[in-house]
Amino acid sequence: MNHNEIIVRNPYSTRPYQHVLDPIYAYLMIAAMQELNAGYSGCYNVGPLDADCYQTGALVDLFVNKWGEGIKWINQNDNGPHEANFLKLDCSKLRTIFDWKPVWNLDIAVEKVVEWSKCWMTGGDIKKCMDKQIHEFLSYCS
Repeated sequence: MNHNEIIVRNPYSTRPYQHVLDPIYAYLMIAAMQELNAGYSGCYNVGPLDADCYQTGALVDLFVNKWGEGIKWINQNDNGPHEANFLKLDCSKLRTIFDWKPVWNLDIAVEKVVEWSKCWMTGGDIKKCMDKQIHEFLSYCS
């Protein structure tokens, strides 16, 4: 990493963060259940638990702490378009019907993002890293 500061333009906005494997797994599960039973048809929101709706600045703090190497971030407003300060998905339908909840919390998700990013940045074996993470994710599911 070139150790430039990470620029964050809206660190006080709250967003529903999750690792990409959680919604992929949920959507595949929903599709499989819909194939078995048409009564499950419909739309479902897939998102993190309330505890993983973080302010962007807190997410970046978590990321830089997991990354290490002394990287830092700065708040730099670019006067971009207005954004809502709080975004969250209502996933109650998914949780009620399928008793679903995310597999990885945000702490683990960021750890896995850092692991993957460092592998990519050093020219590591991305396929091996992804396969390892998918296997780890699936072991949490069972």
